[in-house]
Amino acid sequence: MALMDVEDYEETICEVARVMKKSGRFIFSITHPCFEWGIVTTNGQHIGDWKYEEGTENSPERKALHFEIKRYFGIVRCENLWNMERLVKPFKTTSFHRTLTDYFQALYKSGLLVQRLIEPKPTARGTSKYLQLRKHRKIPQSIIIEAVKK
Repeated sequence: MALMDVEDYEETICEVARVMKKSGRFIFSITHPCFEWGIVTTNGQHIGDWKYEEGTENSPERKALHFEIKRYFGIVRCENLWNMERLVKPFKTTSFHRTLTDYFQALYKSGLLVQRLIEPKPTARGTSKYLQLRKHRKIPQSIIIEAVKK
């Protein structure tokens, strides 16, 4: 869960490919580019966001109705505010929204071919314990990509 935070992702993938053995595997996970939420671009726009059932937006039992994609195409620099109860002090990080094509092209240019793509889905047990995960039984939060060196 770091490649989306690297500004020069193409060079990073190229370097990974350079040090890999033939038939080696590069497995990484990123937030799913099609469904990034809560991400704010440096000019204050949201990439996408959940729409909740009226009256549940701020409750622990909030019910996600659907996901609205506001922007998908193009590489966009984004700021992420981390402000959770368990943190002593909130902080910001930078990430980069990119399309699946951006990632796949970078892999291909570096001599890596995608062998598998997995979109993890939380279990029923997990969503009963962590209610905020329920919405990810509708759409994935992340993807896992396995690429092999030709």
